[in-house]
Amino acid sequence: MVEITVDGTGDGRDPPLAAPAARRGRPLAPDRTDAILDAASELFDEVGFDQLTVQDIAQRAGVGLATLYRRWPTKHALLIDALGRRQQQNTPQLDGPPLEVLRTLFGAVADSTMGEQGEFLPGLVTAIRADAELADTLLDDIIDPLRAVIRAQLDEVLGPDHPQIDLLVDLVPGVCVFRALVPGDTGDAEQVVGSVMALIEGLVADAGR
Repeated sequence: MVEITVDGTGDGRDPPLAAPAARRGRPLAPDRTDAILDAASELFDEVGFDQLTVQDIAQRAGVGLATLYRRWPTKHALLIDALGRRQQQNTPQLDGPPLEVLRTLFGAVADSTMGEQGEFLPGLVTAIRADAELADTLLDDIIDPLRAVIRAQLDEVLGPDHPQIDLLVDLVPGVCVFRALVPGDTGDAEQVVGSVMALIEGLVADAGR
């Protein structure tokens, strides 16, 4: 998804940050944490990772820079928390038969990455290619849990030894991310999900399950 510090864009808009000291004072109030994470998520969508600054996040959230620094010593640490919170908020209830769960989950992925909702992806891809720590955190906290849920449903309907399992796990996220990175119309999210589900249902029928 070079170590990115709080002046991550390199445009001088954020003041330099020394090595984080031991946390002092009272813990950050939960309501303030939510406001900060919401501000980070909103600005990330609006301006992308490269142009996102900690100073802008603090201003939108109505807090001082020192408040952010006590909790998140780097911009990417704050961003990972913001994206994780957004994923939790946007993850639908995954109850029901596996095929219904897959359709719901694929729909949530497509809706959050295609069209205007996917404008953050090019900047994020650039960032994770340059920052191994950010990439590892994104993989551990967001990508791997998503893959695990998709795989569990596919195991149910196709069996864990099906030869296309690995491909199918990444199919919808991969198509959505690719389309978000290519200039132009990303297509219709519902159509993408419908096509992939038709493919999976055909494989289920072929497998006699």
